[in-house]
Amino acid sequence: MQIRIMLAERAKRHAQRVDQKGSGVMEFAVCYDHSGFAWSIFLDVTAFFALMTPLAITRLIEISRQDAVAQLQPA
Repeated sequence: MQIRIMLAERAKRHAQRVDQKGSGVMEFAVCYDHSGFAWSIFLDVTAFFALMTPLAITRLIEISRQDAVAQLQPA
């Protein structure tokens, strides 16, 4: 019985501290988007970069080779 009273008092003190400081974690929990929309956008952007990175690297290598060949030509 005393354990329940102690736990209830402790919870009450914690609730008072939270009220004084602001809701903190609870605000995040309430504002967090649970629909999965943000996760979907994150995966789409990640997939885009994963697919475009090899193309960008290939293009940069091609440009650097063209510059090297242009420097070797007689003036």
